[in-house]
Amino acid sequence: MRFLIILFIVVFCRAEVDEDVLKRLNKMETEINKLTTEMKKLENENMIFKAENKNLKEVNQNMLRKMNKLEDFMFSILNDTTHSKRVTTINPRNVAFHANMVGRKSLHDNEVLHFDRVNTNLGNSYDEHLGVFQSPTPGYYVFFVHFLTYVPNTLEAQIVRNGHIIQNVYAGNRGSAGAKYAPGSNLVIIQLNQGDRVWIKVHDQYHGIVDVLDGPWCTFAGYLLYPGI
Repeated sequence: MRFLIILFIVVFCRAEVDEDVLKRLNKMETEINKLTTEMKKLENENMIFKAENKNLKEVNQNMLRKMNKLEDFMFSILNDTTHSKRVTTINPRNVAFHANMVGRKSLHDNEVLHFDRVNTNLGNSYDEHLGVFQSPTPGYYVFFVHFLTYVPNTLEAQIVRNGHIIQNVYAGNRGSAGAKYAPGSNLVIIQLNQGDRVWIKVHDQYHGIVDVLDGPWCTFAGYLLYPGI
């Protein structure tokens, strides 16, 4: 009797153990199925991501090709613009000069006036030893000359280009009683070619002779207004 009771207990316990194990196995199988489903889902998402990444790479490559074409186009436009500027401004330079005389000045017929104290000579185009400006580049230039005479002396002078008179200048005043000095000035805007020369010369007869000009007040100046074609 005792043996039967023990056998029954063993069988009952074993049945409970087997049922518990079965439950655990079923639970594990369910979890495995869930994990498998999740893995398949992740694999599908990964494939989608790979496809999207491939598309993005293609889009990025297309954009890079378009950007390169745009850069080449902009570079060609820049080169054309630079070339056009070079064509329209041949040999451009910054040119400007300003000079005045030193001391009192006596005059002679057709004398080229030397403004021998150079204050500015940008481009080194004015020669104070000759009193001549030589154009380093074609373009439109502005020239200005100013004189101060000792009364009653007067002066007629000319702004000259390559030996041809382009503007007259008068300074002096005979009629003002008590006046000691008399000024006179003029300005010209003229187109020059490269190498053209400009200077100031005394008239061949209408001028004083001795101590006519007060040098420090007499100036000759010029500058490049606009480079030519």
